Amino acid sequence: MKKSIVLILFTVLSFSSCKKIIESASSVGKDNINVEDLKAVHVNNEYSLSVPDYMTELKSLHDEASFEYANIFKETYTVVLDESKQEFIDTFKEIEMYNDSISALDNYTNIQLQSFQENITDLKVKPLDNKIKNLDSKQYEFHGKVDDLEIAYLIGFIEGKDKMFMIMSWTMDNRYNKYKDTFKLIQGSFKFL
Repeated sequence: MKKSIVLILFTVLSFSSCKKIIESASSVGKDNINVEDLKAVHVNNEYSLSVPDYMTELKSLHDEASFEYANIFKETYTVVLDESKQEFIDTFKEIEMYNDSISALDNYTNIQLQSFQENITDLKVKPLDNKIKNLDSKQYEFHGKVDDLEIAYLIGFIEGKDKMFMIMSWTMDNRYNKYKDTFKLIQGSFKFL
């Protein structure tokens, strides 16, 4: 009996200590980030994106991403997906989902939004007025459930000369307001090289 009480007490204290370590690690780094606090990451001599120093490369976020940075303790993530603009146009024309009366950016955005609506439960989409720099771009806030987790995203769509880009920054919904401005700084740092 005495051994089981000691074992239970040890287990409870271990979990409590682990929780404190994780909470401590999640508070490392500044939360109020300025442009000067970001580090630029150059990708394939095509573009750069800047992230806070508390985010590191994490190559397991998305199989098709050209950029994957995160802080698992803060639960902040940013990925960039890019694809050939002409292949996108040709593929969606072939399956009769491309609308020639709107821009490639509008087509790309509409198709991606449709995909999100099919994969995120209780999705709420809010278009934002701001553009990413002076680029042909759009931004949206998404709130919804993925695997019963409430997630919030800042999504940016950019049309380049030869490629379409989607920047996804996300965190848990209850942390979104804390990191929203940082996500906007990250996405606003996108630059063609």
